[in-house]
Amino acid sequence: MVATMKTSQPLSREAIGEFKAIYQDEFGEELSDDEVREIAMRLLRFFGVLNKDGGGSVDASDQTR
Repeated sequence: MVATMKTSQPLSREAIGEFKAIYQDEFGEELSDDEVREIAMRLLRFFGVLNKDGGGSVDASDQTR
């Protein structure tokens, strides 16, 4: 679960390498390890914030929201 994930944990070398490859494939730009760590930690915090609402699903047909 992302909400309980501690974002202060360092990323593994494997995770950094995978993120670099994905980013380069998607954006054609090579990142340094420090840039990868910063972007990845921001993403983890972002998903943690999204998950704080309780993870309930929203009915797309519900027009009252």
